[in-house]
Amino acid sequence: MFRVQKYFFILLIISSLACAVPGLTLPEQQIVNTETSIPVFTETFTPTSLPTFTFTPTLIRPTSRPVTDTITPEPISTIDTTLTPALPTNTIEAITITVSRPTNCRIGPGTAYEIAGTLLVDEEATVLGRDPSNRYWYIPNPDPGIDYCWVWGEYATITGNTLVLPVYTPIATSTSTPTALPNVTFDLKGLKSDRCGSDYWVEFQITNTSENKLAFKSVRIEIEDVDTGTKRISTSNNFINRDGCGTYSGVNTLEFEDSTILSAPSIPYNPSGHVIRVFVTACSEADLKGSCRTIRISITP
Repeated sequence: MFRVQKYFFILLIISSLACAVPGLTLPEQQIVNTETSIPVFTETFTPTSLPTFTFTPTLIRPTSRPVTDTITPEPISTIDTTLTPALPTNTIEAITITVSRPTNCRIGPGTAYEIAGTLLVDEEATVLGRDPSNRYWYIPNPDPGIDYCWVWGEYATITGNTLVLPVYTPIATSTSTPTALPNVTFDLKGLKSDRCGSDYWVEFQITNTSENKLAFKSVRIEIEDVDTGTKRISTSNNFINRDGCGTYSGVNTLEFEDSTILSAPSIPYNPSGHVIRVFVTACSEADLKGSCRTIRISITP
């Protein structure tokens, strides 16, 4: 079997050679080892102009966002926002006057006018008007007599806005030049204290020193206990001295250069050692009219 196969392969080889072209000699192949160069690529950057963009705004309408949570508002109280306008009021703060020295209050703004009363130290009055010069102030009369009078502002302290006060111009009653009234003066001298039971009072001496020998026909006495604040006032058309219990003396008119003892209003306790302020107003006519003057002294019983 092996031998048959051997002959078969030999026959096959011979047949192959018989099919070849006769006389053709194939050249001997030479292998040349040639290195092939690798191409080198060089990048050249050529700048190009940037594109130009034209901005065209686009209106984006808001879209409703989906509500993820449902919020239930808490109930709140209803507030009435209706405003009621405040109506202007004509309320004016009271304007008051005090004086550092007793000052006469006259029926007109000037020394030529008759004295109607006296504004004492520590007294306060409401100012109702002013004269065009702002030197005199129109107030309720602090003394009996006419209802209103004019007080000089030389020793005055005004509290409040005087610009809102009306200006009063007195109506002239006569074309003649008024004659100045005589100057009222007197002296006071503290004496002692007296009593009747539980009533006590201080006494002092008054002397008429007025010009033109003017007589006094009425008097007003005001006392103030500085230690207790107690005040008493008396008025009279006589100059009276009270001596003990039930004994009175005095004069109806105090003439020029005359002197007399005056008793102040009584107080229901012993004022010994207390400081007593005494304000005395003497006038040339009855009922505290005419020309008046007020003087103050202090007494310590």
